[in-house]
Amino acid sequence: MPVSSKTIVIEDVLENIFSYLPDMSFNVNSETYPVTFGYGDQVELNAFLANRDKSTTYPLIWMLYPLDEDHQKTMLVATNVTFVLAVTTNQSMENRERIKLTYGKVLMPLLYNIRTAFKQSNVLTIQSENESFKSIKYPNYSNTESRDESGTIAIWDALRFSVDLEIIDTCIKPIKFF
Repeated sequence: MPVSSKTIVIEDVLENIFSYLPDMSFNVNSETYPVTFGYGDQVELNAFLANRDKSTTYPLIWMLYPLDEDHQKTMLVATNVTFVLAVTTNQSMENRERIKLTYGKVLMPLLYNIRTAFKQSNVLTIQSENESFKSIKYPNYSNTESRDESGTIAIWDALRFSVDLEIIDTCIKPIKFF
């Protein structure tokens, strides 16, 4: 019985898709920053953050482990794939400012860009009704006594969403943003 020479690795596919995301700007007429993609559990996330320069880390897309993957003959079905989109924040900001500055200018547009990239991708399909995303906002997401244990060593404004994905074994075509 022949063994497949090609296994679909979700991390590699997503890294390729996310490489097409446009750079993000935190303010009007300001510098733009490339989106950073990483993956792993809480320990890996904190190690990642500790070893990176803050200016080259954000905005961040972090895929949380564990992953539930069903490898089929020519496709991979991954259920409840959870992503956290994050930017560093000023802990003293009020939620009104957060919604306008971090969520309105970076996190929500980044979520929209990810949806666009997934929809335009020829290798990935969202397996939910109407390809919808349910997101949860986490202002001041951190690992302090006042936060739950899902926080990080950094202080973030974050947006978390989960999707079921189907990935087929083929070459990725370029994704264009207009």
